[in-house]
Amino acid sequence: MKILFSLLICLCFLSFRPSTGKTESTIRQGFYIHVQDHTDRTFHKFIVESKDSVDNIFERFFDAELDLGEVDRPITIFNGKRDFYIARVTVFETPDGKKKFKNLKYSSVYVKRAKLKPVTL
Repeated sequence: MKILFSLLICLCFLSFRPSTGKTESTIRQGFYIHVQDHTDRTFHKFIVESKDSVDNIFERFFDAELDLGEVDRPITIFNGKRDFYIARVTVFETPDGKKKFKNLKYSSVYVKRAKLKPVTL
């Protein structure tokens, strides 16, 4: 009887579980950009989903001939006037309609070196 009752409760919980199709559609890949302008002491935070938007923001803050290129890992640029930080993130919408993000997990870039033997001459 206890097993039947616990099976019935589990079945009820599974039937009221939110669908996975709806949560997957609101999760997208995007970029988080944080710009600190030291000339007028302002902070700007952006959460965008397309590379074109990232390029427009980069051109707005930097008058340079450099292109941002692909963003595989977080990038920090400091030129004395502005701090520019960009990272790839997972973008999702909260129930109240605001965009939030979750940082991606990056693998370690450090390579373990084998212990070298000293050279004797």
